[in-house]
Amino acid sequence: MTQAKPTVLIIGVTGMLGNQIASAILDKGVMTVKALVRSNNSKQDKLKPLQQRGMTSVEGNLLDMPSLLEACENVDAIVSAVSGSEEMAVTGQLNLIEAAAAKKVRRMIPSDYSVDYRKLDWGDNYNLDMRKKVFSALESSQIDYTLILNGCFTDILFGSFANVFDFAAGTFSYWGDGNTPFDTTTTNDTAKFIAEAIADPTMANKALEIAGDIITMKQLLETYQNVTGKTLIANQLGSVEDLTAWIEKTKAVATSPYEYLSQQYLFTMVSGKGKLDNIANSQYPHIALSSVAEYIRQAGL
Repeated sequence: MTQAKPTVLIIGVTGMLGNQIASAILDKGVMTVKALVRSNNSKQDKLKPLQQRGMTSVEGNLLDMPSLLEACENVDAIVSAVSGSEEMAVTGQLNLIEAAAAKKVRRMIPSDYSVDYRKLDWGDNYNLDMRKKVFSALESSQIDYTLILNGCFTDILFGSFANVFDFAAGTFSYWGDGNTPFDTTTTNDTAKFIAEAIADPTMANKALEIAGDIITMKQLLETYQNVTGKTLIANQLGSVEDLTAWIEKTKAVATSPYEYLSQQYLFTMVSGKGKLDNIANSQYPHIALSSVAEYIRQAGL
């Protein structure tokens, strides 16, 4: 008799990363994929290509315990890719951990995908404080965990959230001396490593640290200019201490953490405080990670 494949439940499958995670796990072909989907989700069309490849879905909500208990039935592992409010990222994931423990789910990958937040102090980053809370609960639970730490997403680094590249204005803005190395990985590569890690029993209660590239701000600008042949005006905004002061001043009058959140992420990078110390790209050597230069070429920036 053929043994049934283990089942992985994915949370956040209609998001950019969650969608790529589901696709990567289906590509690997060793696990059955099930997705938790809210009944009022406006991105249902993103499910169809995955469903055509064999993914099933179950209706539920991270704030509705009965639906979580149903979703976790006969599930072997969970991959969470939720973001946003504390209600969803913390309360929702804590509910998920409780439901998973009740249904004897063996392992969970929480929604981290970041710098090494374990090295940060409380208050260094609004979003990563939420990761710290969830990881603390997961450590105390009966469920094995695997953390995926990939530095910053290369895709995000070149987007408007990071406030580093302003292609319309032709500028490149950075804090610090520009010489501190940080880690960056594409969402696509991160998803591939997640697919490997969740299917690998040796990764229980471990952190998998990966980096498509290790680069400084000055090298980032140089790489962009060398690959594209375009020139950007470099704008040094101040020292790391100036960045810290800017964050605290903005935090004191802000009506939302999102007014300073991008700068908090930059702080973890340009200060070196969130730097990955145990990068293990060779854990799955068949995955060829994209460098920053390769990403620029592929994205046509």
